[in-house]
Amino acid sequence: MNKIKSLTYLALWLGCLSACVNDSNTKQNSPSKPEVHKLATSELDSSIKIYATGDNKYVLLDTLKFKMPGDVPISATNIYAGIYELKNDSIVRHKFLTTKNQAFLTTFEDLGFGIRGRLYVFDMVNKSLIRDSAFNHDYLYSSAGIFIIETKSSKIFVVGKPEWYEAKQENILPASLYVVKKGVFENEKNVYQVGSDIPSDTKLLSFFKNSILASGDGVLELPKNWWQTK
Repeated sequence: MNKIKSLTYLALWLGCLSACVNDSNTKQNSPSKPEVHKLATSELDSSIKIYATGDNKYVLLDTLKFKMPGDVPISATNIYAGIYELKNDSIVRHKFLTTKNQAFLTTFEDLGFGIRGRLYVFDMVNKSLIRDSAFNHDYLYSSAGIFIIETKSSKIFVVGKPEWYEAKQENILPASLYVVKKGVFENEKNVYQVGSDIPSDTKLLSFFKNSILASGDGVLELPKNWWQTK
C-alpha cells in the first residue's frame, strides 16, 4: 500500500515538474511586447548629403537638391535637429523639413556656452535662399537652436536662450515671430516670457500659441531693437 502511495506521489510530482518546465519555456520563447512610449516630440531623421563643386556647396535632402554659397558654414557634422514642426497640436522635431514650396534645414555651433543654431530656408519655386534683410544674411539665428515652424501659415518662431533684460531687471526667454514673404523673413514681432530656463516641448508649444495671440497669457512684446537697449 505504501509503495502504491509513493508511486502516486512520485507521478504527481513529475507531472507538476513537467508543467512548470513547459510553462517556463513558454514564457521564455514567447515574443515580448515592446514598450510603447508616447512622446510629444520625436526626431525624424533622413538622408542628408553635402558636397562642394567649385565655389558652391550642394545640399541633397533625399531627392531634393539645392545650391548654397561656398562660404556658408555647413557640413555633414553640423546638421542639427533644431526644427520643431507643429503637427496635430504637438511638436515633431526634424533635422530638415520640406513642404510644397520650401525646404528647411538647421545647422549648429557650440562655442562652449550651449547650442546656437541657424535656420536656412530654400525657396523651391525661385531656387534661392530666403533672406533676413534686417541682418543682411540668408538665415535666421537662434541662440538656443530652436525654430518652431507652422507650415500652413509659413510662420517661424525663433526662440533664444534665457537672457537678462536690463530694462525690466529680470531674466526672460526672448523669441521672434517671422513669416516668409516675397523671398524674405518678415519680422512680425519680438516677444518674451519671464523665466531663466528653456521650456519643455509642451511649454514651448504654449509659448508659441500665446505669442501669436493679441494678448497671450504670460507673453509680452519686446521692442524690435531690444537687444541693443537691454
